[in-house]
Amino acid sequence: MNSKTVSSWILIVAPILFVLIVFIAWPAVIGEGETAAESVALVLDKPTLSGIFTLIGTIVFGSLAVGYTLLAWSRADGSTTEGTLASIAAMIFVGMTTIIFIALGTTYPIIGEGGENLVEAEWIWAVSDSMFAAVFLAWTLGNVVLGAALLIENKINRIASGLVLFAGILMVILHLLSGIGDSLGEVIWIVPMLLTIISAVVLGIFNLPSES
Repeated sequence: MNSKTVSSWILIVAPILFVLIVFIAWPAVIGEGETAAESVALVLDKPTLSGIFTLIGTIVFGSLAVGYTLLAWSRADGSTTEGTLASIAAMIFVGMTTIIFIALGTTYPIIGEGGENLVEAEWIWAVSDSMFAAVFLAWTLGNVVLGAALLIENKINRIASGLVLFAGILMVILHLLSGIGDSLGEVIWIVPMLLTIISAVVLGIFNLPSES
């Protein structure tokens, strides 16, 4: 099994599992808090399940970033424009992977010692939660650079490559509009987020039969 096969299947499976765990399973089983205090209370109320879901989520979300990294790194070549862009994308996705493990890893001190120091646990949760903004910013810029590289290279289906680039551009626009009203902001992020997930799956599907 080569890196192309591994990255392809990761990009096909991981985004689907990501949606199931983050947007469906965690809210249904653990619950969602409006504040850091409420979120910590929910986690401490179900520490075993929280630990299990955090581990699974770390593996799934981390794998998703690794899938992008492998695909980008396989095309890294400083002698061509697309290769240089792919190298940059690979470095961005490595950073994304690192932030994911740090952000999700901070959940375990909360589970283990949060009950003894709630104030500290709430601060840790708030910082961890804020780090996901950096994760999605890296994901956004990585998609823009990788999508551009794949379009120039033209070895993967152009619709799949263009979808990655388009999803990244929409997320860039979303970041530029981050200061708009809360109610509208909670609605408009759904489209680019879903497109980002779909573009990853489509990219994985078309990367399997593509040229190496």
